[in-house]
Amino acid sequence: EGGCYAKTVGLTREKEPEIYDAIRFGSILENVGFDEMTGEVDYDDVSITENTRVAYPLKFIPNARIPAKVEHHPKQIILLTCDAFG
Repeated sequence: EGGCYAKTVGLTREKEPEIYDAIRFGSILENVGFDEMTGEVDYDDVSITENTRVAYPLKFIPNARIPAKVEHHPKQIILLTCDAFG
C-alpha cells in the first residue's frame, strides 16, 4: 500500500525512534493534541481520545522494503485484536 499507520499515544523518540522520526512534512496526525501557539505536539494528551494515530509514507522508514511486496502468499497471518476490556 505504500504507507504506515501507527498509534502515537505516549510516543517518544526513545520508545519508537523510527516512527517518531517519520513524523514530518507529508505525514498526517489524527486526534493528537498540540500547543496552538508553538505547534508543539503533545503525544501524552488524551483529552480527545487515546486513539491517536499517524499515517506516513513507507519511504519515511529507513531500510524499508520498497515496493513492499513479495512474490508469494503468506503461509500464516497473525491478527492482533483487543476488546473493550484490554
